[in-house]
Amino acid sequence: MVTIRTEGGEVCVEPRVAVVGVGGAGCNAAGRFHEELMPVDVIAVNTDRAALEGTHADVRIFICRDVTKGIGTRGDASLGKKCARVHAEEIRDALRGHDVAVIVAGMGGGTGSGAASVVAEIAQGLNMVTMAIAIRPLAMEGRGAAAGEGLRALRSVCPGTVAVENDRMVELFPDMTIQQAFDAVNDGIVRYVMKKTDDIAEAFAEEIRRVRPSESNVGEGAGGTASAKMAV
Repeated sequence: MVTIRTEGGEVCVEPRVAVVGVGGAGCNAAGRFHEELMPVDVIAVNTDRAALEGTHADVRIFICRDVTKGIGTRGDASLGKKCARVHAEEIRDALRGHDVAVIVAGMGGGTGSGAASVVAEIAQGLNMVTMAIAIRPLAMEGRGAAAGEGLRALRSVCPGTVAVENDRMVELFPDMTIQQAFDAVNDGIVRYVMKKTDDIAEAFAEEIRRVRPSESNVGEGAGGTASAKMAV
Protein backbone atom coordinates (compact mmCIF):
# COMPACT_ATOMS: atom_id res chain seq x y z
CA MET A 1 0.00 0.00 0.00
CA VAL A 2 1.20 3.51 -0.87
CA THR A 3 -0.09 6.65 0.85
CA ILE A 4 0.03 9.97 -1.01
CA ARG A 5 -1.04 13.47 0.00
CA THR A 6 -3.30 15.65 -2.12
CA GLU A 7 -5.16 18.87 -1.45
CA GLY A 8 -8.13 16.74 -0.42
CA GLY A 9 -6.12 14.80 2.18
CA GLU A 10 -4.35 11.43 2.25
CA VAL A 11 -5.09 8.76 -0.33
CA CYS A 12 -4.14 5.13 0.27
CA VAL A 13 -3.42 3.30 -2.98
CA GLU A 14 -3.80 -0.47 -2.61
CA PRO A 15 -4.54 -2.46 -5.78
CA ARG A 16 -6.68 -5.56 -5.31
CA VAL A 17 -4.52 -8.52 -6.26
CA ALA A 18 -5.70 -11.98 -7.28
CA VAL A 19 -3.14 -14.79 -7.23
CA VAL A 20 -4.47 -17.58 -9.42
CA GLY A 21 -2.97 -21.03 -9.03
CA VAL A 22 -3.58 -23.25 -12.05
CA GLY A 23 -3.01 -26.99 -11.82
CA GLY A 24 -1.29 -28.91 -9.03
CA ALA A 25 2.01 -27.05 -8.73
CA GLY A 26 0.34 -23.69 -9.34
CA CYS A 27 -2.27 -24.28 -6.63
CA ASN A 28 0.43 -25.37 -4.18
CA ALA A 29 2.36 -22.15 -4.81
CA ALA A 30 -0.76 -19.96 -4.65
CA GLY A 31 -1.85 -21.65 -1.45
CA ARG A 32 1.34 -20.40 0.17
CA PHE A 33 0.01 -16.83 -0.05
CA HIS A 34 -3.10 -17.93 1.84
CA GLU A 35 -1.09 -19.75 4.50
CA GLU A 36 1.13 -16.71 5.03
CA LEU A 37 -1.91 -14.38 5.27
CA MET A 38 -0.68 -12.19 2.43
CA PRO A 39 -2.98 -9.29 1.39
CA VAL A 40 -4.13 -10.98 -1.82
CA ASP A 41 -7.11 -13.08 -2.89
CA VAL A 42 -6.12 -16.64 -3.76
CA ILE A 43 -8.04 -18.38 -6.54
CA ALA A 44 -7.34 -22.06 -7.18
CA VAL A 45 -8.18 -23.63 -10.55
CA ASN A 46 -7.77 -27.37 -11.07
CA THR A 47 -9.16 -30.43 -12.81
CA ASP A 48 -8.13 -32.70 -9.92
CA ARG A 49 -10.91 -32.59 -7.32
CA ALA A 50 -8.91 -34.09 -4.43
CA ALA A 51 -5.95 -31.76 -4.96
CA LEU A 52 -8.26 -28.77 -5.28
CA GLU A 53 -10.09 -29.56 -2.04
CA GLY A 54 -6.74 -29.65 -0.24
CA THR A 55 -5.67 -26.24 -1.55
CA HIS A 56 -5.63 -23.23 0.77
CA ALA A 57 -7.60 -20.65 -1.22
CA ASP A 58 -10.35 -18.05 -1.01
CA VAL A 59 -12.03 -19.38 -4.15
CA ARG A 60 -11.74 -22.88 -5.65
CA ILE A 61 -12.85 -23.54 -9.22
CA PHE A 62 -13.18 -27.18 -10.25
CA ILE A 63 -13.01 -27.15 -14.03
CA CYS A 64 -14.55 -29.79 -16.31
CA ARG A 65 -15.94 -32.04 -13.62
CA ASP A 66 -18.02 -33.78 -16.28
CA VAL A 67 -15.04 -34.35 -18.60
CA THR A 68 -12.14 -35.29 -16.32
CA LYS A 69 -14.33 -36.95 -13.65
CA GLY A 70 -12.22 -35.23 -11.02
CA ILE A 71 -8.98 -37.08 -11.76
CA GLY A 72 -7.16 -34.42 -13.76
CA THR A 73 -6.13 -34.18 -17.40
CA ARG A 74 -3.45 -36.90 -17.27
CA GLY A 75 -0.94 -34.60 -18.93
CA ASP A 76 -3.13 -33.54 -21.86
CA ALA A 77 -2.60 -29.78 -22.25
CA SER A 78 -5.24 -29.49 -24.98
CA LEU A 79 -7.79 -30.92 -22.55
CA GLY A 80 -6.62 -28.49 -19.87
CA LYS A 81 -7.19 -25.59 -22.24
CA LYS A 82 -10.62 -26.88 -23.21
CA CYS A 83 -11.63 -27.24 -19.56
CA ALA A 84 -10.62 -23.65 -18.80
CA ARG A 85 -12.59 -22.36 -21.77
CA VAL A 86 -15.69 -24.28 -20.68
CA HIS A 87 -15.46 -22.61 -17.26
CA ALA A 88 -14.33 -19.21 -18.52
CA GLU A 89 -17.31 -17.39 -16.99
CA GLU A 90 -16.63 -18.81 -13.52
CA ILE A 91 -13.00 -17.72 -13.79
CA ARG A 92 -14.06 -14.30 -15.06
CA ASP A 93 -16.48 -13.86 -12.16
CA ALA A 94 -13.75 -14.72 -9.64
CA LEU A 95 -11.37 -12.18 -11.21
CA ARG A 96 -13.83 -9.29 -11.47
CA GLY A 97 -13.15 -6.41 -9.12
CA HIS A 98 -9.40 -7.01 -9.00
CA ASP A 99 -6.74 -4.73 -10.45
CA VAL A 100 -3.90 -7.24 -10.76
CA ALA A 101 -3.84 -10.93 -11.69
CA VAL A 102 -0.80 -13.08 -10.95
CA ILE A 103 -1.10 -16.49 -12.60
CA VAL A 104 1.07 -19.27 -11.18
CA ALA A 105 1.21 -22.59 -12.98
CA GLY A 106 3.41 -25.63 -13.23
CA MET A 107 4.51 -26.54 -16.73
CA GLY A 108 4.58 -30.07 -18.10
CA GLY A 109 1.22 -31.28 -16.82
CA GLY A 110 -2.09 -30.90 -18.60
CA THR A 111 -3.92 -28.37 -16.44
CA GLY A 112 -1.13 -25.87 -15.82
CA SER A 113 0.28 -26.04 -19.34
CA GLY A 114 -3.13 -25.86 -21.00
CA ALA A 115 -5.32 -23.69 -18.78
CA ALA A 116 -2.87 -20.97 -17.65
CA SER A 117 -2.90 -19.14 -20.97
CA VAL A 118 -6.71 -19.12 -20.96
CA VAL A 119 -6.75 -17.58 -17.47
CA ALA A 120 -4.28 -14.92 -18.66
CA GLU A 121 -6.52 -14.10 -21.63
CA ILE A 122 -9.52 -13.73 -19.34
CA ALA A 123 -7.63 -11.41 -16.97
CA GLN A 124 -6.42 -9.26 -19.85
CA GLY A 125 -9.96 -9.11 -21.19
CA LEU A 126 -10.94 -7.52 -17.87
CA ASN A 127 -8.21 -4.91 -18.37
CA MET A 128 -6.23 -6.20 -15.41
CA VAL A 129 -2.48 -5.85 -14.97
CA THR A 130 -1.52 -9.46 -15.71
CA MET A 131 1.62 -11.30 -14.69
CA ALA A 132 2.46 -14.99 -14.91
CA ILE A 133 4.95 -17.31 -13.25
CA ALA A 134 5.67 -20.67 -14.85
CA ILE A 135 7.27 -23.40 -12.72
CA ARG A 136 9.34 -25.78 -14.82
CA PRO A 137 9.55 -29.42 -13.66
CA LEU A 138 12.68 -31.22 -12.55
CA ALA A 139 14.63 -32.76 -15.43
CA MET A 140 14.28 -36.19 -13.81
CA GLU A 141 10.51 -35.96 -14.30
CA GLY A 142 10.96 -36.24 -18.07
CA ARG A 143 8.40 -33.56 -18.93
CA GLY A 144 10.78 -30.97 -20.39
CA ALA A 145 9.29 -30.94 -23.89
CA ALA A 146 5.72 -30.57 -22.64
CA ALA A 147 6.85 -27.86 -20.20
CA GLY A 148 8.51 -25.95 -23.04
CA GLU A 149 5.33 -26.05 -25.10
CA GLY A 150 3.26 -24.87 -22.15
CA LEU A 151 5.66 -22.01 -21.44
CA ARG A 152 5.57 -20.88 -25.08
CA ALA A 153 1.76 -20.92 -25.04
CA LEU A 154 1.67 -18.83 -21.86
CA ARG A 155 4.25 -16.35 -23.14
CA SER A 156 2.30 -15.93 -26.37
CA VAL A 157 -0.45 -14.39 -24.22
CA CYS A 158 1.66 -12.94 -21.40
CA PRO A 159 5.13 -12.16 -22.84
CA GLY A 160 6.62 -11.15 -19.49
CA THR A 161 6.04 -14.59 -17.96
CA VAL A 162 8.78 -15.47 -15.47
CA ALA A 163 10.08 -19.04 -15.60
CA VAL A 164 11.14 -20.67 -12.33
CA GLU A 165 13.55 -23.58 -12.65
CA ASN A 166 13.10 -26.27 -10.01
CA ASP A 167 16.40 -27.82 -11.11
CA ARG A 168 18.21 -24.60 -10.25
CA MET A 169 16.93 -24.69 -6.68
CA VAL A 170 18.13 -28.28 -6.29
CA GLU A 171 21.56 -27.28 -7.64
CA LEU A 172 21.84 -24.32 -5.27
CA PHE A 173 20.80 -26.32 -2.20
CA PRO A 174 21.90 -29.94 -2.73
CA ASP A 175 21.29 -30.85 0.92
CA MET A 176 17.58 -30.09 0.65
CA THR A 177 15.00 -32.79 0.13
CA ILE A 178 12.87 -32.43 -2.99
CA GLN A 179 9.93 -31.23 -0.88
CA GLN A 180 12.11 -28.66 0.87
CA ALA A 181 13.26 -27.41 -2.54
CA PHE A 182 9.65 -27.08 -3.71
CA ASP A 183 8.77 -25.20 -0.53
CA ALA A 184 11.71 -22.85 -1.07
CA VAL A 185 10.53 -22.18 -4.64
CA ASN A 186 7.04 -21.35 -3.37
CA ASP A 187 8.44 -19.03 -0.70
CA GLY A 188 10.52 -17.28 -3.36
CA ILE A 189 7.44 -16.83 -5.52
CA VAL A 190 5.59 -15.20 -2.60
CA ARG A 191 8.45 -12.73 -2.01
CA TYR A 192 8.75 -11.92 -5.72
CA VAL A 193 5.03 -11.30 -6.19
CA MET A 194 4.68 -9.12 -3.10
CA LYS A 195 7.62 -6.98 -4.27
CA LYS A 196 6.02 -6.64 -7.71
CA THR A 197 2.66 -5.66 -6.28
CA ASP A 198 4.36 -2.98 -4.19
CA ASP A 199 5.91 -1.65 -7.41
CA ILE A 200 2.50 -1.65 -9.09
CA ALA A 201 0.94 0.23 -6.17
CA GLU A 202 3.64 2.88 -6.54
CA ALA A 203 2.91 3.10 -10.27
CA PHE A 204 -0.79 3.58 -9.52
CA ALA A 205 0.08 6.31 -7.03
CA GLU A 206 2.27 8.04 -9.59
CA GLU A 207 -0.66 8.19 -11.98
CA ILE A 208 -2.70 9.94 -9.28
CA ARG A 209 0.12 12.38 -8.56
CA ARG A 210 0.22 13.35 -12.22
CA VAL A 211 -3.34 14.66 -12.30
CA ARG A 212 -4.29 17.99 -10.78
CA PRO A 213 -4.78 17.90 -7.00
CA SER A 214 -8.42 18.93 -7.34
CA GLU A 215 -8.98 15.78 -9.42
CA SER A 216 -7.11 13.54 -6.99
CA ASN A 217 -9.66 13.66 -4.19
CA VAL A 218 -11.03 10.24 -3.39
CA GLY A 219 -14.21 9.73 -1.39
CA GLU A 220 -15.65 12.16 1.15
CA GLY A 221 -13.78 13.78 4.00
CA ALA A 222 -10.06 13.82 4.62
CA GLY A 223 -8.99 10.50 3.22
CA GLY A 224 -9.89 7.41 1.23
CA THR A 225 -8.63 4.36 -0.60
CA ALA A 226 -7.94 4.38 -4.32
CA SER A 227 -8.23 1.32 -6.50
CA ALA A 228 -6.81 2.31 -9.85
CA LYS A 229 -6.90 0.51 -13.18
CA MET A 230 -3.99 0.35 -15.57
CA ALA A 231 -4.17 -1.02 -19.08
CA VAL A 232 -1.68 -3.69 -20.10
